[in-house]
Amino acid sequence: MSSNTNSSGEKDKLSIAILGGGISGLSCASQLLSQHKSAYNDSSLKYELEVTMFDTGRLRPGGRCSSRLPNDKPAVVQNRSSGTYPAKRACDSQDTNSNSSNNNEQIQQAPENIQKAICNYGDDIAKFGPVDHAAQILSSNNIPNFELQLEKWLDEGVVESFPEGSVCELLSNENEEKQSVELQPLTGEKMYYGKGGMGNISNNMRDYCQSFNGYGDEYTGQSFRLNQDVWVSPSNGVKYIGKEKESNGGYLWELRAGKKSLGKYHRLVISHNGKCADRIMSRTPAKAFHSLLRTKFAPYVPQNGGNQMTLNSIYSLVFAVKSEKTEGGNGGLSSPIAKALSKLSSSLLEGSSKGVYTVNIKNEPSLRLLSCNTLKHHHTQSQNSESDTEVYTLLSSPTFGKKFKGPQENLPIDLQHKVTIKLLKSLEKSLNLEEGSVINSVIDVKVQLWGAAVPMNTWTSHSISKDEVDGFVYDGRGGVGACGDWILNPSVAGAWESGRRLADHLLTARELDSKLSVGLPDKVPNEDSGKFKPSRSALGSGIGTIPTSPNSAEFVFPKSSDQQQSNRPRGSRGRGGRGNGRGRGRGRGRGSNSREGRGQGKEGMKSSDRTVYSVTL
Repeated sequence: MSSNTNSSGEKDKLSIAILGGGISGLSCASQLLSQHKSAYNDSSLKYELEVTMFDTGRLRPGGRCSSRLPNDKPAVVQNRSSGTYPAKRACDSQDTNSNSSNNNEQIQQAPENIQKAICNYGDDIAKFGPVDHAAQILSSNNIPNFELQLEKWLDEGVVESFPEGSVCELLSNENEEKQSVELQPLTGEKMYYGKGGMGNISNNMRDYCQSFNGYGDEYTGQSFRLNQDVWVSPSNGVKYIGKEKESNGGYLWELRAGKKSLGKYHRLVISHNGKCADRIMSRTPAKAFHSLLRTKFAPYVPQNGGNQMTLNSIYSLVFAVKSEKTEGGNGGLSSPIAKALSKLSSSLLEGSSKGVYTVNIKNEPSLRLLSCNTLKHHHTQSQNSESDTEVYTLLSSPTFGKKFKGPQENLPIDLQHKVTIKLLKSLEKSLNLEEGSVINSVIDVKVQLWGAAVPMNTWTSHSISKDEVDGFVYDGRGGVGACGDWILNPSVAGAWESGRRLADHLLTARELDSKLSVGLPDKVPNEDSGKFKPSRSALGSGIGTIPTSPNSAEFVFPKSSDQQQSNRPRGSRGRGGRGNGRGRGRGRGRGSNSREGRGQGKEGMKSSDRTVYSVTL
């Protein structure tokens, strides 16, 4: 582009709107701004770039990489007729959400401390330090660009490495005499978490984007704008105006929140998924693009990957328990949970007092992961008290999330009690703790349903290269693209890399004035067409692509008649019984009565020392 002005005498610019403030959207914005600045400063182009991000998050961007911080204020609900008022809690009035006697019975059966904790609505859950309620672990997932980014964040103090042996798997260890559990540390691939909370990662990316505002001697625009707590209307919030582009400066899209216009933009990026992304694009002419945003919710997909995006649902239970101060042990913590983990890890972490930070739970079908925020984020402990508090995040399995799914934004009070009790009982069972030992020590609770959690399949296309998946989707005729972990890899790494790749394509398409589309479904599919493929890693773990271990199972798709069955995860290092099919454990269990070595018939284990997961994890 030889000139930096258009026919009307105004400076040329490229205005891009990004819907969603998660990692993929922030990565897309970062790459756009960084690459554009380099080209602008060396005079290879002279158009201005404006990136505007719209995030529904109330306090900060981040999506799953977000944290609750001390001094965060409770949500405020907007009432159209009477202004604002504090968000009404479910426990303020049982009549609000629970009208049946059965619901009231459910609440009354819950221990008094649990009822009180739920009524507290988690207001004090972050009193002692940051709390992560969604993503807990970062790794490169063999994505070279993200590996470099992790190293940079580590140098800058944005992330921390998990201490050696602090991330473990909790496994069943059965024999003829007794049932027990054991911990095995995850080794090999490096693992990280956000220093001061996973939200520190997205905050760092936000600050990086804002640093580009006002650069260049002749640059007059604001390069990056972040609109927080903005809900682009799902029904009519996105309008295609490309047919008028000759008369309106080349803008293709207009965004609205209710009756309020949020501006016009040359390009649009959808960096979130779920029902809202589907509805937002449903009334636009980008039909092929929209077809990829249609979503179903299930803890599994068929072996062929299915014909649409499939997301699971996971409960996140953040809870605080009392802890007596001790020396050594699991990082000096001494709740029933800490004591159990300390005992299990004593032979693994001999001489170490750092403790077990995170546990991948493989011996209870309702659970997937337990993480200690107190250890990870070095919560300040009171020196004037003999007791203190430990804060944990417990993530459910997708089958549990589906079975007890409720209205995500307003979980009924009886459902909160039911989910909380069931998850804590499962935790006690997984650690072989006395019944009620954890439940009775709880002093605060925050339960959330992560409705559109982890992609069970990924859209895989090869429009650019036969050797590498595209990793993003772009409709060149409509000027709209999508990025996210559902197009590359169900992980933070996959989301970050997808946003980076889309940004590169957006700038290239601008320079070449290209209408090249990437990753759209073919009208007449063939063997080379893009398709949804199952993510075995996400199906196996239920919580995304996480580092594997020698205990990691090969995922096996059950027969269609078995898909609704809830089978236990096999995580006992193959020590179970002989089973009924070809898959045989190494232990001496009693065939089909052994939990860990049941055969799977023709679709059983490929080797005798591997364990197998069911699709309904």
